[in-house]
Amino acid sequence: DCGDEYDNRKSCYYQYSMAIGDGHREADAPDNPYDFLSSLKVDRLYPQGSHFSYSGVNNFVLMWIAEELTQRSFADIFSSLFWRRIGAEADAGFLAYRYGIPLSHGGFFYNIRDLARLGVLYNPSFGVVSDEKIITDEHLELLGSDGRSHLLGNVGVKVAGTPDAPELAIRHNIYQWGGVYTNGALTHGGWGGQGLIVNPKHDTVAVFTAYFKEDGSEVQLEPLMLALLEDVFGR
Repeated sequence: DCGDEYDNRKSCYYQYSMAIGDGHREADAPDNPYDFLSSLKVDRLYPQGSHFSYSGVNNFVLMWIAEELTQRSFADIFSSLFWRRIGAEADAGFLAYRYGIPLSHGGFFYNIRDLARLGVLYNPSFGVVSDEKIITDEHLELLGSDGRSHLLGNVGVKVAGTPDAPELAIRHNIYQWGGVYTNGALTHGGWGGQGLIVNPKHDTVAVFTAYFKEDGSEVQLEPLMLALLEDVFGR
């Protein structure tokens, strides 16, 4: 029970946000996310595997595990495994508001062309950016077939297809990919409407960025980009 809540300052997630420096801090806010989460006691809302719930806290815990296992900083891990191996044009980084602790759930910033290079690692043309195959065939097979679609139910996640084709729908989500579509596309969205689309089947990558409007709503470009890619490359 620690799903994302951006307004309720008493919620588990907002307490975590204050601890990592991503929320408006109050006098009694937790000092850091490591201490806060190591002492956190939460209730289970649903039986395991019956509901989907998103929480940035999960990202932090996974980062923490990686740091403990390797005894290296998350930035160093990410650099050595990916960024230094894709021919990036520029440095990337993670926001780190408090004590230099990375905001792993949503603080990644980058050159747009470099994010496209990262996406190419998932495609047959990976050799354009890397001398070695970093994303294995086994991992790609897992991404495409191992999700649990019943947790999403495909409610409200269909996007318009081409005039002569049925609507494109999300099959499931898995790991960092918010949508794995029926045409093989993998999508990941970011804060403010930015996103990455990779389709190993068509060997394509699309990167886009957007913004929040004055009323706080987000400009949604992912459905348009998916429809455009389908028009150009087919289903």
